[in-house]
Amino acid sequence: MRNRIRPRRPTASRTAALAATAALALVMPVTGSVPASASQGVVTHFVFTADGADTIGDSAYIDNPATNDQGGAFLFVTPNYDPGGGCGCVFDSAPIGVWYNRTLGQWAVFNENGDTMPLNESFNVLVVPEDKISHSVYTEEAIPDFTVGDYTFITNSVADGNPHAKIQVTQNFGPGGFGGTYNAHPIGVWYDNTAGLWAIFNEDQAPMPIGAHFNVLVGARAKNGGGTAALLRTTKSDSSADTTYINNPATNGNPGNITFVTPNYDPGGKGGTYNDVQTGVWYPSPQEGVFNENGSSPPLHSADNLLIFPS
Repeated sequence: MRNRIRPRRPTASRTAALAATAALALVMPVTGSVPASASQGVVTHFVFTADGADTIGDSAYIDNPATNDQGGAFLFVTPNYDPGGGCGCVFDSAPIGVWYNRTLGQWAVFNENGDTMPLNESFNVLVVPEDKISHSVYTEEAIPDFTVGDYTFITNSVADGNPHAKIQVTQNFGPGGFGGTYNAHPIGVWYDNTAGLWAIFNEDQAPMPIGAHFNVLVGARAKNGGGTAALLRTTKSDSSADTTYINNPATNGNPGNITFVTPNYDPGGKGGTYNDVQTGVWYPSPQEGVFNENGSSPPLHSADNLLIFPS
């Protein structure tokens, strides 16, 4: 059981921008990414597959009208093993995050531990433009007053006091392309009943680094973004090998859906189970599954928050 410590209230802004320039800036252009169907200013989702032109070192650059030159946008990403049920079939067990390269004016998905990004790795991408930001979509920073051991608390008018909130989280190396803090650990969320607050935590229980940033989405909608929120629990009947299968009308028989996943340690604030690996989604027809990228079996009673877009 987790130690439950009521956080101190912050004495300074936890969203202050870091002053340094982007630590990973590159100078060569990137081409050849998946085209977008949405225009600037519209909440959108799509699948991005990184080919050789997109991939440099630990990063896969997204060349898309919804993200290009949009340093203030909020991105949420989940690895997708076989988009549309067609085999790209690339594993990558490294914890992932996103960062914005101001030199290129592009967002990238990257491996937080510095491992080389494999070619043909695919990701589900949700983009919330800066002008669609609301109380339910924002960036959280791990500051000393709100960080204890392996976790950092979030405060949100929708989530506070609500152990049943559905929260999506993606690591953000340096919001807007300024500065950056690595956190090379798989993350999840958990609810502290004593504090009445949700927290972001490292599933392997490593200390949460001060200055780490996270994009947070509370609930199913980012203004007009849509999507269906659901909770997936791992049981004996719905899991096999490295996968927990999703039984949901929005995904069953629909390999073209786009699903986002955030592990949830203790749904409803009741009990808790760690799953300390990077997860992704894949589509073994007729049902989609959430799987452990390193091939391990998800522990019984582990759980995931899902955000599902039917197409």
